[in-house]
Amino acid sequence: MYNQGNQAISGKELAYISDSLKNEELLTKLCVQGAVECQSPSLKQTLSHLSQERLQNISNLMNTLQQQSGMTH
Repeated sequence: MYNQGNQAISGKELAYISDSLKNEELLTKLCVQGAVECQSPSLKQTLSHLSQERLQNISNLMNTLQQQSGMTH
């Protein structure tokens, strides 16, 4: 187990975070590709917004992993 303060995170939880990261990366790529290829301005805007949300989720997940590994910014 990994410790953060008094909280411990299990290997299973770390694996879940890793899987979530991969999923968010895939969703980001799909949203960007859809925004580039679609013709509808409103759909482009929606997909762009969704890709930004996915990028924020990736950042949050990476921060969690860095904190768990003892690397802090």
